Amino acid sequence: MSNRDIIIQRKVSRELFMKFLYQEAVLKSDWSDLKAKFEEFIPSVQDDAMEIHNSHGGRELDLLEMPGDLLLDASYLMDMVAAFDANREEIDSNINKFARKWTIDTLPIVDVAILRMAITEILYMIDIPDGITCDEAVNLAKKYCDDGAYKYINGILGSVVNDK
Repeated sequence: MSNRDIIIQRKVSRELFMKFLYQEAVLKSDWSDLKAKFEEFIPSVQDDAMEIHNSHGGRELDLLEMPGDLLLDASYLMDMVAAFDANREEIDSNINKFARKWTIDTLPIVDVAILRMAITEILYMIDIPDGITCDEAVNLAKKYCDDGAYKYINGILGSVVNDK
């Protein structure tokens, strides 16, 4: 697998993890048994994974190949689920601390999902440079959030980076 394939695989995985966090928030999850919930979620978003892969210029996949293995970074995803599960309260506390007059209860749910994903990476995935995480979060915000929300998200993430 080329470096470009690995980068695209990580982008797909990151976006699907954000969508998982969004779904759990919309469903008003009790945040228990996240690993099992995530393992149920992944097969349901294979079409999304392929669409995200293609939108980032991923190579055409042969129908005989196992797209799930090629589209997703399973190790990254399991590490993210474990890190978020073990540290959700601290992650949410960081959002509340740096969101000024907003909280996880008053921010749009998609903004919170992006922030949760990015703060999990910043604080617990030490092999991922903070700048890449912030750039990816901003790109997700530009895609999924209201106009201008990406600036606010970037500001919160910058504060988290500076505080760690």
